[in-house]
Amino acid sequence: MELQHTDQELPIGSLRIGLFTDTYAPQVNGVSISLQLISEGLKNRGHRVTIFAPRFPGYKDDQPNVMRLPSLKYLNNPPIYVAVLGTPRSTWSLTRRHFDVLHAHSPASVGLLAYLTASTKRLPLIYTYHTSITDYTHYIKFIGGTRVIKYAAGWFSSATTNLGDQVVVPSPKFQRLLLAQDVRRPVNVIPNGIDLSSFKAAKKPSSLRNRLGIKSDAPILLTVGRMDPEKRLDFIVDAFEILSKRVPNVHLVFAGDGSSRKGLEEKVSGTSAKDRIHFLGMVNRAELPDIFHDATVFLSASTTEVHPISVIEAIASGKPLVAVADEAFEGMIENDLNGYTVPLDLQVYSDTISNLLADREKLERFGRHSMLLSEKYSIEGQVKALEKLYLEAILQNWRGNFFERMMPKNMNKIPTRINRIIRTEIGKMMPRKKKK
Repeated sequence: MELQHTDQELPIGSLRIGLFTDTYAPQVNGVSISLQLISEGLKNRGHRVTIFAPRFPGYKDDQPNVMRLPSLKYLNNPPIYVAVLGTPRSTWSLTRRHFDVLHAHSPASVGLLAYLTASTKRLPLIYTYHTSITDYTHYIKFIGGTRVIKYAAGWFSSATTNLGDQVVVPSPKFQRLLLAQDVRRPVNVIPNGIDLSSFKAAKKPSSLRNRLGIKSDAPILLTVGRMDPEKRLDFIVDAFEILSKRVPNVHLVFAGDGSSRKGLEEKVSGTSAKDRIHFLGMVNRAELPDIFHDATVFLSASTTEVHPISVIEAIASGKPLVAVADEAFEGMIENDLNGYTVPLDLQVYSDTISNLLADREKLERFGRHSMLLSEKYSIEGQVKALEKLYLEAILQNWRGNFFERMMPKNMNKIPTRINRIIRTEIGKMMPRKKKK
């Protein structure tokens, strides 16, 4: 796929941004969704965005700004493809493309390509730390659980993060994690954002209840997202079986798909509450607001989250929440105000849900507070924060080699739309002549 652009296509003040990721559509996960929202938000503000991602066989992008890289299949369920950087010629051709700033969203093959491109073109590189690598070593076949791999993952996490000029994390939890891993680059907390307006109301009220045949007075517990081992969905099933004996009309709904789904369905088939546990599979994102609005309480049992998009969607929909305690929910779940974070204990978890369902006034009050908390997680706010960081990184990049780059002959090489900004900054740095 050939991408051709010229300076004349962009207005003054616009940036050329390269987003590099190892996971993108048609994969559905927090990183993929976040990138789609960020890309659209940046384009709406007049910037040009190019996304580099592994090729996914049989899938055709509906946006012209996605460049697919040759890939190999790594996992079957769910299907995961990793990029192959290709021949030196193809890599060189790619690095000759012109950008103002590069932004890597993964540390693996595509992230490495971002670093090589930034080094070759002497461009600033932003790196967003989306995933705690040490929590996902079980995806490495055969040896993922060994101590050596855990240690290597920690080293790799720190080393790859330090390749960026600036580091972005979606939550204070990961800021603390990276500082503990001796990451020496500036770490900026920029929370994930969504289009809040689309979750404020349901377009088709009761569509989920009608689909599953659930009565209007029956409470619905909901989880949304990947169905993989680290999400601890089996814990939620066990807690629901306890809860179902106290609340006989309660239902549990799983929206999503993943490697754990088959095993979870087999587990559910052997429970006494199997008729009240529902699997929706992969859900079209446009249907999510209706699903959230039919739910009564949103659940989570994962302790490997960073800043989950699904939780932002839940609070934007005005849902109370019950989750296993984790720092990732800081600012999104406030105990006894819009939900509860509890220990990883089946009885405590099920009792907390049961007590909350029994208090209708509290459910309504918690829902209102959730909506208030969601206001700070708009995609507009996230994009503006990234835009500011991009400009700072560009200026920092040019200041890094001041005497070499600020020579008049090199000033002509700076894109016109940021040349004015740099000249203004230089003027602030230069000493003023004293008046006689």
